[in-house]
Amino acid sequence: MYPYNKNTKLYETSLEMKEKAKENQVATLAEDRRLLEILYMAQQENADLAERFASLMTDARMADSVNILKAMYLDELKHMNQIKEAYYLITNQKDEAIPKGNPPTLSGQELLEDTLLLEIDNGDFYRTLHLTMPTQELRDIFFEISSDKMSHSNALTYLFSKYYSR
Repeated sequence: MYPYNKNTKLYETSLEMKEKAKENQVATLAEDRRLLEILYMAQQENADLAERFASLMTDARMADSVNILKAMYLDELKHMNQIKEAYYLITNQKDEAIPKGNPPTLSGQELLEDTLLLEIDNGDFYRTLHLTMPTQELRDIFFEISSDKMSHSNALTYLFSKYYSR
């Protein structure tokens, strides 16, 4: 039989304590200037990657794969907005800055290879951020970015083998 008269006050108290601890952890994150600077740099890097994908889309050799590259380009724009959302969740302040991406200096095979390596590194970076965040909302944001980065790595590996493995 189910104990209908069970005291649930203990459970409610521990849940309230967990919520207060998470609020304190987020407040601590808001004071961490290094983290806020890392988020700004991550936004800039996503803008740079978007420029790389835009450049790869114009490469005549990869014309057959422009839809794959366009999807990754749009993902980078989405990641910039997700990082702004994370910044807001941490600081309760809107970040109105829109970073401009720097055009890549490389082209062709070198650009594709360098972009692949950057995406692999970024996947690891966002996975680490995901594991260190105190709230589920923040973890969800960084988990999605990390999984997108890993998908980009797979797609770029496919494109590299398709166009440059010979």
